[in-house]
Amino acid sequence: MSVSFNTPPTHSTIGNWALMVAQTIESYGVNSQALFAQHEVDLKSLKQNNARIVNAKMNKIWHQGQLLSGDPYIALKLGQQFKPSVFDTLGMSLAVSQDVHGALKRFVRFTKYLNDGLNSFLYDNKNENEVALLLKSNTPNDQEINHHNIEATFSAVVSMLQSIASQPLKVKAVHFRHDFHFDKKPFEDFFACPVYFSSEKNQISFDSHGIFDEYIFSNNSLTDKLDEWLEEYLLKYNDVMVSSKAQEFILTHQAFDNVDQKYVADHLKLSPRMFQRKLKEENISYTKILDTCRQKLAFRLITDIHVSLSELTDILGFSTQSNFSRAFKRWSGSTPHQYRNNKLPKCI
Repeated sequence: MSVSFNTPPTHSTIGNWALMVAQTIESYGVNSQALFAQHEVDLKSLKQNNARIVNAKMNKIWHQGQLLSGDPYIALKLGQQFKPSVFDTLGMSLAVSQDVHGALKRFVRFTKYLNDGLNSFLYDNKNENEVALLLKSNTPNDQEINHHNIEATFSAVVSMLQSIASQPLKVKAVHFRHDFHFDKKPFEDFFACPVYFSSEKNQISFDSHGIFDEYIFSNNSLTDKLDEWLEEYLLKYNDVMVSSKAQEFILTHQAFDNVDQKYVADHLKLSPRMFQRKLKEENISYTKILDTCRQKLAFRLITDIHVSLSELTDILGFSTQSNFSRAFKRWSGSTPHQYRNNKLPKCI
């Protein structure tokens, strides 16, 4: 059975990816339908719109599929057979991105559409003329990441980017956290670069030369529409109010020194336009969210004698202590100094 669109009980993967895994397993003469059925997954149900499969089941299927195929390089087989449509709506968005770098940024932005158990990050190292894509699990110790899935994801990303690049894409190095006890030459042949196992992170590095060259079939208006659909999907799927997410981010990171809407929207993987639209639908302004966060943190720290009022002013992002005092009096009815003196225990 597939996971319902509205109720994600655990981390899950889009149905199209599972279907690609099934096709890869089938290419070895293994009955993929029977294999998926063993784990109570109907392949036909994965063809439905918005179908997803729980990662725990997907991991077991990957493991068993590799054993039945007898091929330790099964993930590379998926990369060789990969088609952009496997990434569904995101695949279309990547295919019409302005350039390879834009596609990589879009992949990072919407990784959770493919697999909400994964986080991805993009690092530009201009000194080394490289761009690195890093994959991490949402759970401690990579508990929800099957290593075949990481290998397949990197091989699929390379195949995808090669198909849209205006010139041959050069991979500089690939790093995997897991061990590998077979010959790694097939990996190095596929990626055409050094490949390292037992590394500190799952990372693939690209030569930055050429990745900013505009793709001949890029279409900015189309990517905007597709991105908007992906944002809507993730918001509905996660079923959490954007204002709550924004407030949690600001409080968790104490991001008061850089609190413009774009900064927060970027961290929520939303465009500024979508961010503003959702806040309007929730009948709240960004100014109100920021004020609420400042108020909560102010009350949390005001009684800490190790934090001076001038330090608290800086932490909360106020330009002057008088501005902080006015805001605090609006929240509490008294000045920060008065409030602190009233709350602190009196010496007898």
